[in-house]
Amino acid sequence: MSDFHNAISLPSSCETSHQHNWSRFRILICLYFIACISWFAMRTANWKQVNDPAQLHYLCFLMDHGMAPYRDLLEINMPGIYLVNWSVMHSLGGGYAAWRVFDFALMGMAAWAMIAIASPYEWLAGVFGATLFILFHGRDGAGQAGQRDFIIAVLLLCAYAFLFESFRSRRIWLMFAFGLSAGIAGTIKPTPLPFALLLLVLAAIRCRQEGESVRKALLYALTGFLTPLAIVGAFLISKHALGPFWYLLRVELPFYETLGRVPVSTLLTLMATSSIRTVAIIALAIAVMKRDWWNWEGKLLVLGILFGIASYFGQGKAFPYHRYPMLAFLFLLAGLQIIPALRAERRVRPFAIAGVTFVVILAPLYVREASRKVWDPKFADSITTDLNHLGGPRLSSHVQCIYVPADCDAVLYRMRLVQSTGLFYDYLIFGSPQQRVIHDVRGRFWQQFRSNTPEVVVVGSGLFPYGQGYAKLDSWPLFERELAGNYYLYDDRSFPPAEAGQKAYRIYIRKNMLLASSQH
Repeated sequence: MSDFHNAISLPSSCETSHQHNWSRFRILICLYFIACISWFAMRTANWKQVNDPAQLHYLCFLMDHGMAPYRDLLEINMPGIYLVNWSVMHSLGGGYAAWRVFDFALMGMAAWAMIAIASPYEWLAGVFGATLFILFHGRDGAGQAGQRDFIIAVLLLCAYAFLFESFRSRRIWLMFAFGLSAGIAGTIKPTPLPFALLLLVLAAIRCRQEGESVRKALLYALTGFLTPLAIVGAFLISKHALGPFWYLLRVELPFYETLGRVPVSTLLTLMATSSIRTVAIIALAIAVMKRDWWNWEGKLLVLGILFGIASYFGQGKAFPYHRYPMLAFLFLLAGLQIIPALRAERRVRPFAIAGVTFVVILAPLYVREASRKVWDPKFADSITTDLNHLGGPRLSSHVQCIYVPADCDAVLYRMRLVQSTGLFYDYLIFGSPQQRVIHDVRGRFWQQFRSNTPEVVVVGSGLFPYGQGYAKLDSWPLFERELAGNYYLYDDRSFPPAEAGQKAYRIYIRKNMLLASSQH
């Protein structure tokens, strides 16, 4: 049994009545948390697939229609998330209900991992942490369902659960599952890779200290870790995309990392809500007073929080989902402090009671916020109406979105329309041509555009991260002249600010399309 287990003071069986009361309390609190999660699930089951996951589904849809990643598709995501979305599409289905099931499955995996990690100490601590994590994820709204950092957070929790259990049960083969979970996380974004390797080094040191076979543990862990990397490599080779992927790593990703970065003061302000700070302060106060939890497993959980903070600041954009790895470990560790402290000495117990009471009140408030936070469909519905008027299914391979937010791509996916080109993010073509990325991607996009000129072009307002308007067109005179000379402005719509900010779009239709329609 781990030393962290011995470090937390669990009550002896002094009085049977106290044990019965504690058991009843645990069951009641657990049922209450389950009821809150069930309420959240029922209120949000009909969430549509929006934002980044919808865009990634459309990317996989284009791959299924012959476009190769990184060669034809001009965007900056890692291949692991392609495989995740593609697997969901080809197993659960391509509709919004399937993605909702997937998001719920991720929540279930997070809950299992937290309970497994907490079970030697107090399983209710895992339920406590999982409830906070699930409902906080819910309060972020439909736009964050199945986001990349949420998947990474869940995979890292699973990696921890397998790592801890491999030492607790002396089943060293579980190191394979640890490596596999961490490796998959590293294919979705590169940030978990160095952290996973650090965990591997610490696990090897632990093996040596406990007299376990370091070589055997490393063999299992590295086999698991390298398996998803090998799958990704085989995927890229099969698509003849190794070279373009290497270009992405060397040129495009460093360029993207410079965009939209906010000041450290803004990152600090948006990192934690008041509810997160309250839970963290209560847990920290209990930890300081007890001073009996700082052991190997406790240190690794703190290391998980530090990784989450480093990942959040490293990405530097203060997007809500960038907080998920930090929150996963913070909420779990808070549960491991607050719940056992309910049975600790009297000076600690009031803080634990305050922590549980706060979360009991907080949970339904999170559910209420989740149920009220609806992604405004007006923008996407308007584009859908326009495209249907212009031909609907006939536009497949003859329509192009030029926009960063996912709404336009989500519409094309729902209508099952193939784009004329593989461009996904317009910040790759608008800006200073002195930037290598913009120069290179313009050339590739223009070649695709001229070889398969679209009849309909949807241009969204604004350019990430610089704000609203269509001034971005001025930065590329060649494309601006193309629109002015060969296209007619069909629609110009703007919408009031919603969850994702103010939105507007213009639809241009090719003049020869107008001529053909009038002759018909």
